[in-house]
Amino acid sequence: MPSLRVLAWPAFDNKTGNPYNRLLYSAMEQEEGVVVDEFTPRRAIQGTYDIIHVHWPDDFLSFEPWWRASAYVAGELAALFAARRRGSRVVWTGHDLGPHESHHPRLERAFWSTFPKLVDGFISLSRDGLATARRTIDRLRDVPGAVVRHGHYRDAYPPPHERDDARANLGLHRDAPVLLFAGRIRPYKNVPHLVGIFRQWGESDARLLVVGEPSTRTLRESIKMAAQRDSRIRLDLRFIPDDLMPRYLAASDLVVLPYDHILHSGSALLALSFDRPVLVPDRGAMSELRRHVGAHWVRTYEETLTPKRLQEAIDWAVHTDRAEHAPLDQLEWPVLARETLDLYREVLSDE
Repeated sequence: MPSLRVLAWPAFDNKTGNPYNRLLYSAMEQEEGVVVDEFTPRRAIQGTYDIIHVHWPDDFLSFEPWWRASAYVAGELAALFAARRRGSRVVWTGHDLGPHESHHPRLERAFWSTFPKLVDGFISLSRDGLATARRTIDRLRDVPGAVVRHGHYRDAYPPPHERDDARANLGLHRDAPVLLFAGRIRPYKNVPHLVGIFRQWGESDARLLVVGEPSTRTLRESIKMAAQRDSRIRLDLRFIPDDLMPRYLAASDLVVLPYDHILHSGSALLALSFDRPVLVPDRGAMSELRRHVGAHWVRTYEETLTPKRLQEAIDWAVHTDRAEHAPLDQLEWPVLARETLDLYREVLSDE
């Protein structure tokens, strides 16, 4: 088999703390003849790569200074254009279809009128996501596309803790209903709203754990303000070390992800990887995730979160009979790496 050279953005760089890319490309490099390098503009412009695989191309739009966002967006588009001129093909995995925080509407419009024209192949993490992308972005109807689901995180963190040991370590009563929000905290994830709804819920024994690093100082302060003077709420607003995350997950009965808008969720897969049921809004591909892993593991709600829905969800989480482990066998990284390579080869043969 001839070698296949891939330039991935990101590949193994784990600045966000999410091991998704590292797990995917580590599995991919186990396949014969495949080489994966970390993206740099110089490599894109001067290298000889078959595929340039981009995951979050619109991240620069979240930079608040207009001049900084514009400079990075222009550099990104120029590098991808030059790479295609040299024969590389661009594959985009659409984790989302637009920025979570909109700071520069005119720059956004310019970016989304240009970037899709550089895309030669598209990957979605779900069938719903693929259909939505092709419905909303004309270019994606004309290039090869595939569904390659989000892999699990069972091998990416230390082994799970025992529930009672985790609770004892965190100072939680063994019988208390414990809800958890875990992951990087950004405005669209609606964490202050979750805190407010929890405070309206009259269950005195319940506990809410909010763990993760807010993306802005303003968001951090709004969460603290929402939680103040309620001893049932515990905040750990920092980057959570890998050895601590399994403890928080083991101590919880239910992971609550009250996103304002959502297509896919790595946090939901993290919870399921540690065999914790999840409550998510019925938006994006969350209903598809529910169908995929089963209604015993994923519960959805319509419109907005309410105290009543929290009560119903914790009752469901605690009293539903479910298997010991969430059914994630189809989400092994070697399988997903081979599915990604199949899409690469389809793109390269489509010239």
